[in-house]
Amino acid sequence: MRKVLLAGAAALTLTAFPAVAQNMPPPPAAPSVAPTLTPEQQAAYDGWTPAQKGDYESWPNDYKVYYWTLRADQQKGYWALTPDQRGQIYKMTPEQRQMAWNSVIQQMKGETPATPPGQANPPGAGVPTEGVPDPQSAGQAARPAMPADEDYQGGPYKGALTPPPATAMDKDYPVCSRTVTDNCRNRGGK
Repeated sequence: MRKVLLAGAAALTLTAFPAVAQNMPPPPAAPSVAPTLTPEQQAAYDGWTPAQKGDYESWPNDYKVYYWTLRADQQKGYWALTPDQRGQIYKMTPEQRQMAWNSVIQQMKGETPATPPGQANPPGAGVPTEGVPDPQSAGQAARPAMPADEDYQGGPYKGALTPPPATAMDKDYPVCSRTVTDNCRNRGGK
């Protein structure tokens, strides 16, 4: 569950600056030699589990150098990230990194991260209504529905995870064939 939340935080931060993240070259690479650990860093390394040591040894040297520049709470969060998330954070600008780390730390504390300014998918305006929208035709406007999670901010409007209306459930659809390709079910499906 924690990795899912942290993945969401990284994705959220990346969407806040999509043009910058795509057009920005990666930071300069660290020297190809493994970083020399200070006595404090070596003591921390010696206290790690064998799995953590193996994971650390598999990192590129620039990730290792970056890890030792992090604060203690960020280092703890670094272990909770996937290798892809570590790479995404490493490639961010310092401002993006700060926003990502703020989000990761908030999630590690069990808090809901704040919506960053300039988020690509801000919450929509207006008050969502109760119930599921059920338009009768494609051209009919549908009111937004209240999502199951009141804190959900995953789309341009609340209700992006709303289930289909009850009238669309439990219908009998024909089996798909060469001539029937829409509103049908696969063979063996119910």
